[in-house]
Amino acid sequence: MMKNHSMLIVLAVFGVCLASLAQQAPNEPLAQAFRYRFAANTQSKYRVNAQMTGTLPLFGGLPVEKVILDMTLVLRVRQVRADGSAELGIDVEAFKAEMDGQLLPLPLDRLRASVRDLVYVVTPQGEVLERRGGSVMPFSIPVPGVEASQLPLLLLQLVFPKEAVILEREWSYARHMSTASGDPPAQFTARWAKDEAVSNVPASLFNQTMRWHRSFKADIFDLPTTDESLMVKQITQQVAGESQVWFSRTDGQLLKSVLKAQYEQQTRLLNLSESASSPAPARLTASVQVTREDLLPREAQTQQNQR
Repeated sequence: MMKNHSMLIVLAVFGVCLASLAQQAPNEPLAQAFRYRFAANTQSKYRVNAQMTGTLPLFGGLPVEKVILDMTLVLRVRQVRADGSAELGIDVEAFKAEMDGQLLPLPLDRLRASVRDLVYVVTPQGEVLERRGGSVMPFSIPVPGVEASQLPLLLLQLVFPKEAVILEREWSYARHMSTASGDPPAQFTARWAKDEAVSNVPASLFNQTMRWHRSFKADIFDLPTTDESLMVKQITQQVAGESQVWFSRTDGQLLKSVLKAQYEQQTRLLNLSESASSPAPARLTASVQVTREDLLPREAQTQQNQR
């Protein structure tokens, strides 16, 4: 009799534990293996708005207070390989650039031509295995943490670990954000913060930080000039940024991201004899918002398509 009574107590306690776990499970997401989903001959369209404010020492030291870029990027899946990695291409469907309120005459046809043959080979985790093709772009305006020649990285902002991700647990990785030989990779730390819908589409929200430093020569704008001292700039740059990224596990795509970055930058204007001007320091604040176009309000899509 005593044994039966003890057994009933054990079963009752076990039942309470199971009920407690059943109540907690819906509110506590389990570990998830996040992956990009690639299907051959498909495409995704994104609206990108980038703003940089501060003092940009361009054109012989003339201060530029604000640069705005507004563009529509199309990420195309050309082919999916047997191992799950994909060959991706990119197109620039619309583009507008302003500097201190003045529209910059940057030709869309040249911009599109410069990325027409650009191909990225990317794993389902978002790691870039190979980059080939592409030509010199008609502008070198920096976007937070991404060179203009690396536009696909704006749409593949997270590199997921191969193992499952646990809520609130961080992971780190390095990623090359430019094509310059010897340029050090940026260092990233990411964390799955919570599940949060975007325009009623279920999504997972990630917080990410980035640090990057580099030194390079560049033409800020490919515009005609007769002043040789304005042709090439030596730029030393340190970037610290943070972003929020909403990712759909179902679609295997970025839905939206908001990036903010601080630049500590020095620019020297070089002439053809390589003599240099004094360094011009600058502290820049940059922000970029990327949104999958079908999630934008319809009026915003219409305005962008008319450009």
